[in-house]
Amino acid sequence: MNQSRVVVGVDGSPASMAAVTHAAHVASSRGMSLHVLHAFAPDLPMLGFGALADRELVTEHGNRLLASATARAHAAHPDLTVTTSLHDGYASPALIASSHTAALVVVGAVGQGLISRVSMGAVAMQVLTHAHCPVLVVGHEAVAAPVPQGRIVVGIDGSQDSLAALHVAAREARIIGGTLEAVHAWRARAATDPTLARSSSWEEYESAIEERVRTTMAKTEAPDIACEVRVVRDDPVHALTEASQGASMLVVGARGDGGFDGLKVGSTAMRLVSRSACPVLVTR
Repeated sequence: MNQSRVVVGVDGSPASMAAVTHAAHVASSRGMSLHVLHAFAPDLPMLGFGALADRELVTEHGNRLLASATARAHAAHPDLTVTTSLHDGYASPALIASSHTAALVVVGAVGQGLISRVSMGAVAMQVLTHAHCPVLVVGHEAVAAPVPQGRIVVGIDGSQDSLAALHVAAREARIIGGTLEAVHAWRARAATDPTLARSSSWEEYESAIEERVRTTMAKTEAPDIACEVRVVRDDPVHALTEASQGASMLVVGARGDGGFDGLKVGSTAMRLVSRSACPVLVTR
């Protein structure tokens, strides 16, 4: 994170207000400012039919949301510098544009009008896919800021993106004075996967992953952070979802070692943001 502000999008939904709390914590703990953004879209469900013609009503509604979000941020961190902006149009383009000058963009996993936890909202999906900085996605059940001395979970698959995520996760663990859990889940890609050969050794495979994590940890900003490495036979999404229970944050790279050239966000990251029991930080 080489910029000086955290941007959070608000629409009045429980998830977006929870996102404000997390964004305020991130900004305050890093000496950054917080920018709260609200964009008015023509299908905003809180306004009655025909209300679009009343520009004053629309602006008043947006300003109330921004004032409420600012009060929430200051309740958690009174000295935090908070700025706001009200945009015409849909939220996704405004948040993506803001990501050019942000250290982090924070969004709720689902917004107004969406009640299912098993699917990600359109705004979160678009921002996650197209943002130019890391994105923190907060589920609607996550309200409190990260617990001091909590546990940070990071997904490792051996790709460069996942090893970069390990650097970020180590820094997050240092900031909250917590511990780190690196999870690698293995599953065969096909019947011809070489790890299925009779000569293959699970113990050797496990040791190789652990060694790679330890080597990478030694190069992070927090090499002395307590780090548990778990190598499991499981689907990565299932393993990381399970590990997210009780964790302060789950950190994953935008894409892993699968996919195709040009893919911006892999399926694992996409599926995790709607399943994780804690906020998910998707690094770039």
